[in-house]
Amino acid sequence: MLEIYNENICDLLSQNGNKQLEIRSQGKAVTVPGLTEIEVLTEADIKNTILFGEKNRTVASTKMNTESSRSHLMVILRLNGMDSISGAVSSSTLTLCDLAGSERISKTEATGQRLVEAAAINKSLTALGQVFTALKTNSMHVPYRNSKLTHLLQPSLSGHAKACVFC
Repeated sequence: MLEIYNENICDLLSQNGNKQLEIRSQGKAVTVPGLTEIEVLTEADIKNTILFGEKNRTVASTKMNTESSRSHLMVILRLNGMDSISGAVSSSTLTLCDLAGSERISKTEATGQRLVEAAAINKSLTALGQVFTALKTNSMHVPYRNSKLTHLLQPSLSGHAKACVFC
């Protein structure tokens, strides 16, 4: 579980506070070395882990919301399954992403740190829109590396991945 705050990746499950991490790419694989991984076996394990991580997420008050998320949140679940009859093993990754909402500075009247956060949020959402446009038009180049958000979402948006977006 991580957040992308001002184009920095923060580990929300770290016991040592929000340690900042970097993205590494090898071929089509995108990883975040050092990101805390917790094995979850039950629905309760998942809920407890997410509750712990949520406590470390960056939130602040704006003119529009008393408690506004100031980052994009990603929960990455690596799923492993085994067919009890054939013994075949399969694995997959499910990435859940809660995007921070775009902000109109004129409405939020953001200044100082809130203004910096709003600019980072809007920049990464613009980059995501550019990726969607490139994918839709079968562009030769998809600009995944224009933001950390799109770079981390690359495996979920390319290849044989399936993506579902709720607005």
